[in-house]
Amino acid sequence: MENLYLKIMNTEQLRQYAIKEQELSTEYPNESLIHSERLKWNSYLFKPTHSDLIRLSLTEYVYNLVKDQNRSIFHLTTTYKPYKDRIYAQRDIDQFFTNFYVKYLLPEVLNTKNIHTVIKKSIQPITFTFTDEHLQSFDSDRLHHHSILCVDPKTLDFFQSLSEENPFPSNLEHTKKICTSHIRECDPMTLLYSSKMLDRYPDFLSFPDKFHRVHH
Repeated sequence: MENLYLKIMNTEQLRQYAIKEQELSTEYPNESLIHSERLKWNSYLFKPTHSDLIRLSLTEYVYNLVKDQNRSIFHLTTTYKPYKDRIYAQRDIDQFFTNFYVKYLLPEVLNTKNIHTVIKKSIQPITFTFTDEHLQSFDSDRLHHHSILCVDPKTLDFFQSLSEENPFPSNLEHTKKICTSHIRECDPMTLLYSSKMLDRYPDFLSFPDKFHRVHH
């Protein structure tokens, strides 16, 4: 029954559920994840902040997707071509990524542009996209994204067939803003790396349910 309940929750509800589970697991250690996994995740963080608790909760949620739904995890990095006349902001690259993801990548993964049907939506990757920056750069292209894609077994072949370096064409309407991309299979803990700038950029994108920024 619980798994069915999770499947009908939207991404924001799932995020809140994961946060609540993190709180409960602190009170009831026997119901938490494997102790060694939790120790490993916590050891990655120095002094956990509120944002770090969100990161741990999302990592736990991703871990459970692997364990309970047999999903595979991929780490996608995307950088973007700079504007000539100004430095872009987070909202700019969020728009770049949303256009790429919703209008190019999902139709490719699902082999249809009709990505919002119940059946197609159920096998879409559950994806979290975080903003990062090159700290030593003051150029307009310093902002980029790290995305964690939780891939359904039915679409795993597509992702495993992609080359790691620049697997997407750069000359299409919805990919032309991408400068470089890199994708590889990973483990849930990679989410901690991907979200390392969450304190500075607390809004992140979540898919498939709302295609919007998550605020906390």
